[in-house]
Amino acid sequence: MPTETIARKYRILREIARSNDVVYEALDSAMGRRLAIKELLLPPNLTGSARAERIERFNREARAAGKLSHHNIVTVYDFGEDAGRYFIAMEYLEGGTLRDLLQARGQLAPQEAADIAAQILAALGHAHANRVVHRDVKPDNIHILPDGLIKLTDFGIARLTEEASLTGDGQVFGTPSYMSPEQIAGRFVDHRTDLFSLGVVLYEMLAGRKPFTGDSVVSITYAIMNAEPAPLVGVPYPLERLVSRALSKDPAMRWQSAEEMRTALKEAMSVPAMLVTTTSPPIGQSAPPLAATQYTPWRAQPSPWQGQQQPSVPPVYPAQPVGTAPGTASVAPTPPAPSAPPGTVVGPFATWGAPSAPPGVPPPVVRMPARPIIGEGTATFLRLLLISFVLAAAILGAVLLFVRSYEEHRQHGAVMAMRTRLAEAEQLIASGDLEGAASRYEQILVGAPQTEEGRVARTNLATVLNRLGLRAAQMGQADNAASRFQAVLDLYSRYPEGMNQADLQERQNAYENLQALALRVHSPTGTDTYGQSATPPPASGDMGGAPALSEARAREYLEAGNQAYEAGDIASARDLWTRAVGVAPGTEAGMQAQRRIEQTMQVPDF
Repeated sequence: MPTETIARKYRILREIARSNDVVYEALDSAMGRRLAIKELLLPPNLTGSARAERIERFNREARAAGKLSHHNIVTVYDFGEDAGRYFIAMEYLEGGTLRDLLQARGQLAPQEAADIAAQILAALGHAHANRVVHRDVKPDNIHILPDGLIKLTDFGIARLTEEASLTGDGQVFGTPSYMSPEQIAGRFVDHRTDLFSLGVVLYEMLAGRKPFTGDSVVSITYAIMNAEPAPLVGVPYPLERLVSRALSKDPAMRWQSAEEMRTALKEAMSVPAMLVTTTSPPIGQSAPPLAATQYTPWRAQPSPWQGQQQPSVPPVYPAQPVGTAPGTASVAPTPPAPSAPPGTVVGPFATWGAPSAPPGVPPPVVRMPARPIIGEGTATFLRLLLISFVLAAAILGAVLLFVRSYEEHRQHGAVMAMRTRLAEAEQLIASGDLEGAASRYEQILVGAPQTEEGRVARTNLATVLNRLGLRAAQMGQADNAASRFQAVLDLYSRYPEGMNQADLQERQNAYENLQALALRVHSPTGTDTYGQSATPPPASGDMGGAPALSEARAREYLEAGNQAYEAGDIASARDLWTRAVGVAPGTEAGMQAQRRIEQTMQVPDF
């Protein structure tokens, strides 16, 4: 350690870590608090502009983290230079990194992973709101405190959007496995690159492995640019869809803000909670026993009409034979006594009319067997009917569940197929095949115009058609260029729903390109390059002596205006009719366009 103190107030206690920089545990003698000191390591052979850039990047890290104040972002207290030593003083963090946790446990439960991701999204939302893009979100830069609080650290390659970029064209900074496609390609990056990197981290927490792997940096970056990660197993479907969208190759198809992704994450993790019931005891525990007073066995009570207690088990009498008088309990008739005197009534009816039983002796009680309310056959039928209803309900529930699962799987497959076509179109554009890319976008748009992927395809198709028109104009193919620009206008006439700012800009570009093309074709001076003439082009109402455009061109404007009017875009319709009048005044198409302008200016007579 070169010295014991830095900036005359930070006393070094011990070294914590060392990589491109060195981190110490230190004590602020002025405040009496423990903190961490990060010192810039400058190799002796690093000189000139490279050394100055390295120092400026270190200072920018301090400014990026220092302007942020959030409980999920490491706090920076101070930074500066002391005797050639550049340092950053920040809060001291207990615990360990997410990398340490993953190495110890392999993968995390969905709820735990979602909690960590939600805190990182809160930190990124605050950073993005302050125009700071981290650009290096990975488990090594995610610190977990002992109480579970998450801290986002290391803003070493963060980008301050209000300052000039230190990264040149094509220059790449970041950790390959967690970089976004646009970051790998050296293109412009914004806050959505952090959401892609967080998607990689969330996938790794859920699966225990990275989504894009390879045996070299080249193979890893190729997988990020071209391959789709393996499906997540044992993860709730809404959470899997959230991760899949975060890992979209196209930034326009990802979550558009950290807050939007955080809200979706909360909704995805709230779905299983609605399925929890509280009527059954927890798994592994039996129901509590009933209290002694909850059940009292039945006991026979003495009859109020009898002086003696009824037996606990009623006597069972045999069935009466045919011919036996009611109330007789004998099985067979009693034979007459052999010595019965003459005139004595004998037989089973001999006791009829006899005197009553002596007082105090109860008469015999005859209990007839109970007759069931329904027959045994009917009861069996009802039981079978109930079982049939239960089985039918179970089968119907299983069928509905299968249909729902199949539909969700089919929709997921359709979305993945459209995303694959979008990726193919992007590769075709990179290779220069704009026609092939336009065909891919057209297929997606025709198949699913109302989906998010369809709207992205519409915007990209308009961009490609405008580029094809510009290419044709530069090659002197005026008719081909005009048809391309007109195709953009027709595209938005066929699919006007949900147009965003990019769509409005592409449509306006097509309008302006058509007008500029018309002026170029009929300009008396001509042009050397499309859109650039030696003299400014004359206004549409004053052609400066140039011949009027053909009536065919005016009719195209007239028809395009009619289509815009039918779609409800009156402002665009009037603009197109005005162009028709300007390029072919006095012709039939020009006069029709003038009448349409006057009609739309009339005030309805109520």
